[in-house]
Amino acid sequence: MSTIWKAATGVLVALAVFALLWGYGEMRARADAERMLDARYQQAFFAAVDHVENVEVLLSKALVTTSPKQVAQIFSDLREQAWAAQGYLGQLPLLQGTLMRTSQFLTQVGDFAFSVARKAAEGVPPDTDAQELIRLMKEEAAVLSAALNEVQRESADGRMPWSEIRRRANRTLRSESKELDESHFARLERHFEQIPVIQYDGPFSDHILQRKPKGLVGPEITEAQAEEIALAFAPLEDRNDFAARVVRRVHGEIEAYGVEITPRDGEDPAYVLDVAVKGGHVVWMLDREPAARSVVSLDEAVERAREFLSARGFESMVPTYAAVAGHRAVIPFVPEVGGVRIYPDLVKVTVNLETGKPAGFEALGYLMVHTDRNLPEPRITKEEALERVNPVLRTSGEPRLALIPLETLEEVLTWEVEAFLDGEQFLIYVNAETGDEERILRLVHTEEGAKTL
Repeated sequence: MSTIWKAATGVLVALAVFALLWGYGEMRARADAERMLDARYQQAFFAAVDHVENVEVLLSKALVTTSPKQVAQIFSDLREQAWAAQGYLGQLPLLQGTLMRTSQFLTQVGDFAFSVARKAAEGVPPDTDAQELIRLMKEEAAVLSAALNEVQRESADGRMPWSEIRRRANRTLRSESKELDESHFARLERHFEQIPVIQYDGPFSDHILQRKPKGLVGPEITEAQAEEIALAFAPLEDRNDFAARVVRRVHGEIEAYGVEITPRDGEDPAYVLDVAVKGGHVVWMLDREPAARSVVSLDEAVERAREFLSARGFESMVPTYAAVAGHRAVIPFVPEVGGVRIYPDLVKVTVNLETGKPAGFEALGYLMVHTDRNLPEPRITKEEALERVNPVLRTSGEPRLALIPLETLEEVLTWEVEAFLDGEQFLIYVNAETGDEERILRLVHTEEGAKTL
């Protein structure tokens, strides 16, 4: 018995030692994984700070320049910096509600920059209203930059590692304590609510200036219905593993319920959405999964986005000009009805290029202007539209019909003609009723995708 006992004791000791070593190894592995995650957050954060600081600097330059050439260059650079800042901030474990306000602000800056750059290229300088908006955006960019730099200092000296930021953010949101009111990011919420709504998400999205939503149809919904709609809309593998909860009421152009979707076995929200009170339409959605590298191609991301839209009732949608920022692809789509592209009814889908999953959705432009339209029959044929194009251009492919908004918010039916000059690509829009040249856009192809100017 003593030999057996000794053998058993030896086995138990060995198992205990193995368990200790295994536990230590697991602890080390978790610690290493957390350090790697913190390093990713830190890298993305430093990049975001740099881009936000560049946004503020460019806005300050915009206030003092008088050269049309400089205006065009500054605002082209400003759009790039705002997009990049938005992409990197989207990877951070920041407060849920504040992150969306921050993202909306940077979107407004980038979209406004595009509009000013386009007008400057046509010889039209920023008017008094635009100058005032530039000044206001500069002030807001300074607020954002200061808040980010404060967090950067806390993070750099170890007082606030990113894992703790994530835990504190979610704990704060749930408790709605005074800490929320005192946090650097939450204070930005009040500032961003004052920014006018000026958006640009691709060709012809200036229609967002229309203040009264046309696309909200149906009765008002309850909070419980908003939660059900959010669960059905989010790209979840098994909805039974998640719970949705209304956490706020949104006041603005579209009254909405703010909904968080959280795993039943976790604490961190996986998705945040706004669901319109009237009609239950999803206004926007954003996930919380980071993207550290690009694995999925842009073409594949476009197809994933198309499938996502189709499954949610957005049929016959075609992509316009996708862009990439922070390992995420932002893909604008417009409906094609009877062979006509309806550019005012724009929606955006963001795809995580590491996982290939839809990571975001925005339908503000669509909900603001979508309505049943009686499209006129074109009086100008596609052949006649080609004849109206400057002969120095080399046209490519067949013209296609497109409904576009004018600066006056009127909508006109046009022929969209693709053309080239000295290796540069253009889109010429010829009025399908009068034959007048309504708009010219230049397409610039970069590593981040095609951009229109």
